[in-house]
Amino acid sequence: MAAGHCTCSLCAFIAALSGSCKRGATKEAHIPTDSQRRPAKTLAAAIAVIAATLSTPAVPPASAQAEPAATTAGQSGQSAVVFVYHRFGEGRYPSTNIRLEQFEEQIAELTAGGHTALPLAHIVEAVRSGAPLPDRTVSITVDDAYASVIHEGWPRLKAAGIPLTVFVSTDSVDAGYDGYMTWDQIRALARDGVTIGHHTASHLHMIAAGVDASLADIRRASARFQAELGYVPPLFAYPYGEFSLELAQAVREEGFDGAVAQYSSVARVGDDAFTLPRFPVNERYGEMGRFRLIANARALPISDLTPRGPVLTADANPPVFGFTVAESVAGLSALACYPSHLGAAAPVEVLGTHRVEVRFDKPFPAGRSRINCTMPGPDRRWYWFGRPFFVLE
Repeated sequence: MAAGHCTCSLCAFIAALSGSCKRGATKEAHIPTDSQRRPAKTLAAAIAVIAATLSTPAVPPASAQAEPAATTAGQSGQSAVVFVYHRFGEGRYPSTNIRLEQFEEQIAELTAGGHTALPLAHIVEAVRSGAPLPDRTVSITVDDAYASVIHEGWPRLKAAGIPLTVFVSTDSVDAGYDGYMTWDQIRALARDGVTIGHHTASHLHMIAAGVDASLADIRRASARFQAELGYVPPLFAYPYGEFSLELAQAVREEGFDGAVAQYSSVARVGDDAFTLPRFPVNERYGEMGRFRLIANARALPISDLTPRGPVLTADANPPVFGFTVAESVAGLSALACYPSHLGAAAPVEVLGTHRVEVRFDKPFPAGRSRINCTMPGPDRRWYWFGRPFFVLE
């Protein structure tokens, strides 16, 4: 954000410190609003959470309340927040684990906060068809088929009436690795209404492997799913959340209904159904202020995104990053964008009334990075738009 823009999100934060062939479950879990909502914390108590790496995405202050200044005509029911978990109650792996007490508190939030929990397949269908979604739609997904899903995660979600999608990499299951589910357990989950998703065979790095090798791996897994489940799951998740436009097109042509990645952004009706975002949740980044903020976030309606793809070559790093915000959204002076490698907001320029350009000179490092853009929205909910970037070694 350019110096002197005192209405920007970052400046407001600083001022605050002086904050699932077989589809599986199809039942909607509508969760009514608790008549006694938690009182809003004041901005004076807000804590800014701004991270500088992929695993520490920059976010607005977890307890800050969005200002009702921006308008959202025609945007209600156009977005969904999708969460991705891995392990449950496996404290030896904190980077992929959620503590059970944290998970129970998060479930309690979703069952008391006026959210509608839907199977991921419903959200993908809405994104593809343009059909509206209920306000505050959320979805829970799990990657990698660790055994704690069937022992700890699913029983708690089932008791709360929250549907689940589990993405399975077949090699780990076939190998019988310790800590992973068996095919009998995966079949039991499917019988119990859990949607089983496709997560390749070997959990490979698809960008580095290339399209041909990735497709071979996907087809090998598809043969195993067909043999063990009697069908090939129609939903796909990119291992490590890594994708390119070429890989997304290959997954589309392979016949999947949609695909999810792993980066912090809100899914929006009309988006590309083969590059959908999911917010990762783990021990460190599962605290309730952040979780509540994300669960209530809304998609920032944008178009004309540059660059279109997430893979950066040396001559295009740093990227010329920009997008056009829908005219129904006002208050762009409060927009702040955080490249993960900077540890601070980057300068934002609004051209005309709704074209946003983000400029910074420092290239992204090799590996995975991202940009998160947030701004206050109405109903004390934040707009959230993020993009991942991948720089090959």
